[in-house]
Amino acid sequence: MADTNSQHAHTAHTESDGVNYRGIVVFVVILAITTIVCELIVVGTYKLFDRQSRSVAVERAPLAAPSLTQPPAPNLLTDEPGNLQRFRAKEEQELTTYGWVDKSTETVRLPIERAKQLVLERGFPTRDAAAPRVEVKKADAPKEVKK
Repeated sequence: MADTNSQHAHTAHTESDGVNYRGIVVFVVILAITTIVCELIVVGTYKLFDRQSRSVAVERAPLAAPSLTQPPAPNLLTDEPGNLQRFRAKEEQELTTYGWVDKSTETVRLPIERAKQLVLERGFPTRDAAAPRVEVKKADAPKEVKK
């Protein structure tokens, strides 16, 4: 019988784990370089835009200084708390004072408390119970349109 163990003892066989470490390192290096280049491009672009906007602002500054007009609508609200305070003050003024809504039709505005008193004294306007009921005849009803 032949000794099969002696043949295998002389050959050294190593198994690899199947991972390409060199490829991983190359990928990480390329990824890092690409990230740094992209960051430099973005920073450079922002600096370019900043420089351009400052040069445009310097060119327009002498023309814009005498004129203090608002740009065309819609405008940004830069003072939202102040805007809300003015709105509420206007609403409060309208709810607590007398005034004209439309002078040509003689429509007036009453303070809310006075309006409540008048409703309690007089009640809400209602329809008369004896008002005739209007019936719609079949000829007066709208006709369906065939498609």
